[in-house]
Amino acid sequence: MISTDPAFPYDVEKTKWPWRHASGTLPTAWERAALPKISVITPSYNQGKYIEETIRSVLLQDYPNLEFIIMDGGSTDNTLEIIKKYEPWLAYWESVPDRGQSHAINKGLQKATGDWIAWLNADDLYLENALPLIASAIVRSPEPVFWIVGATIFTDPDLHEISQFPPHLYTSPGRDRNYIPTGWIDFVCTKRSGIALPQPSSFWKRDIVIEVGGIDETLKYAMDHELYGRLAYHGFRPVLIGQALACFRMHSAQKTVNFPIVFWEEELEIVRHWMRRVEGDEKQRLESYALWLERYIKNYPVRSFYHGIRTRLGVLLKTRFTPIYNWMKRQFEKKA
Repeated sequence: MISTDPAFPYDVEKTKWPWRHASGTLPTAWERAALPKISVITPSYNQGKYIEETIRSVLLQDYPNLEFIIMDGGSTDNTLEIIKKYEPWLAYWESVPDRGQSHAINKGLQKATGDWIAWLNADDLYLENALPLIASAIVRSPEPVFWIVGATIFTDPDLHEISQFPPHLYTSPGRDRNYIPTGWIDFVCTKRSGIALPQPSSFWKRDIVIEVGGIDETLKYAMDHELYGRLAYHGFRPVLIGQALACFRMHSAQKTVNFPIVFWEEELEIVRHWMRRVEGDEKQRLESYALWLERYIKNYPVRSFYHGIRTRLGVLLKTRFTPIYNWMKRQFEKKA
């Protein structure tokens, strides 16, 4: 237990989570239960600016049945110095060139021995008690669970909250209200079906991820979405919990922030891959979604431009013309 280990480095200048203290200890009742072994895999490459917070957020969960694995792709910054600082509390780590994030996660999956797995990128972090909350959901479930997803908090580089991303099944904002749920395909056609599952707060039974073939190493951006589709295709469905479990840090060097269209184009390739695997009505539904997604990508620059104008006008009205803004807000609320 980290909380009772005098060698664990607490002599840090920062004070907020995860710098000074461990999460609360597990309830006494859990001590009599067989807690699931949770393997956390962190793929890493040149994230020395953030990785120490990531590492501490995992270790300071103080979870007694944790296996923490770091798969570094050969970082050239100060990442290795930080990893070595926490080496005594890691189950395994390496720093060798790899074929990208998906390859690193798969290598970690091969090393993992836990009942459950998750991957946490080296610029993200878990919130306090995230692993005990997952263990509670597993242990207390009356039915077998294979996949659990909680909420994720989007933050700026300094971990100031921007927004929250709760998990959704057919309820996410922007969903197509005319979309008819079908089954596993809904986990592929996510932008229309209203299924949205934040990866940093996702946990899976290790066996099911291995069963469906692990992470697709040809993907750089949408590997989590692709995995969701394969899991659903094999009959697995997520259990959603309301608590926030992780922070997704948004910063300028982040690939999903800089390249949204590339991310969606990769999703489109995933849809086309499924179109080659299925026939009949399933193929027709995927073809329809592919056409819709193509238009979505094509119209994004224009939509983003007008969204920016609308946002700036809203800020201007709210800050410079407060009476007018409040009057317009009241009129809108009356109509709603």
